[in-house]
Amino acid sequence: MSKSTENLFSLLKDGVNDDINIKNKNGETNRITSDELNQLSQKKVLHELDSLYEEYTFASAKDASLTDDLQRHVSKNNGTCEHDHTEDSLVYGEIDLQGFCDLLLHHIPHNSSDVFYDLGSGSGRAVFAARFVGDFRECVGIELLSNLHEMASSVRSLYRFQYQHKLIYQHVQFVCSDLLDYDGWWKDGTVVYVPNLLFDDKLKEQIAEKAVKLQSGAFLICLKKFEGANFNSVFELVTERPVVMSWGESNTYIYKRQ
Repeated sequence: MSKSTENLFSLLKDGVNDDINIKNKNGETNRITSDELNQLSQKKVLHELDSLYEEYTFASAKDASLTDDLQRHVSKNNGTCEHDHTEDSLVYGEIDLQGFCDLLLHHIPHNSSDVFYDLGSGSGRAVFAARFVGDFRECVGIELLSNLHEMASSVRSLYRFQYQHKLIYQHVQFVCSDLLDYDGWWKDGTVVYVPNLLFDDKLKEQIAEKAVKLQSGAFLICLKKFEGANFNSVFELVTERPVVMSWGESNTYIYKRQ
């Protein structure tokens, strides 16, 4: 059974009212089912996301990441920066939006009191996917590279002008910070996405140390399993499923804080 949210139906109401009643082959009008309505809603979301990012392509975001001053500093200093993040940890990639929306809708129970965080949000695509399909109180992206943060902020300006009014739950925020320094995500985050496929072991250990501070019932979505006795003692792996990324298919792991 497909799941719907208030934001999904708010988008649907804005753009597809004419499709609520569909004529059959005999010319008779049939009321569409709730599942069909949800499918229309999700198509609307993907259309809106494509429109929002029409001028902010994956290629432009990739270029922005490669030309960022911090990225170049890391390349020149044996692959490290202030928190010893390796060059690989700063490699830019994006999750498939349709797969990510499906994951949020069908595997992450949430409501309007929940707060979504993306730790390494890049140009903000996953943040806006969460915003369009989810009823989160806030959707927040944390990005270390200033070039990508500026791009996400530009997209946010466009969102506020053209898209925000279509949604019931509207708040989106982007923070230019090291995820290890910004304590908001482990203090009030209830759904946290960590695109950690290329993160080095030390960074994953540091994130795991922060993640155990998440409140009970919080979900942690990641692309590579977290290890460690302390982490495993408080997190349960509830779902493992494949999802498409910009570089190919990857597994996605969903943990729940006990």
